[in-house]
Amino acid sequence: GSLFPHDPKFEGRQVVTVHNQRDFIFFRFHRYIFNSQGNRARLQELGPRFTLKLKNLQRGTFQRDEEHEWIPKRGEGGGKHKFVL
Repeated sequence: GSLFPHDPKFEGRQVVTVHNQRDFIFFRFHRYIFNSQGNRARLQELGPRFTLKLKNLQRGTFQRDEEHEWIPKRGEGGGKHKFVL
């Protein structure tokens, strides 16, 4: 499976950026634009954009008795280096 299906004849200029940082997953949509010579490109951000935060990581299906691989500990992620969106 794929998040976006592959179409070899598609000639669009839009891309999706998926970025993982500090238990957050950022999704951004961009359009790339070439300069007049066609040798350099720049990105223009489009909307919508959204962010997901990891709450826990669970092995197997979504049953209540399944084993968790990662659960945040009390006070984890805080302190003087707090990450703010």
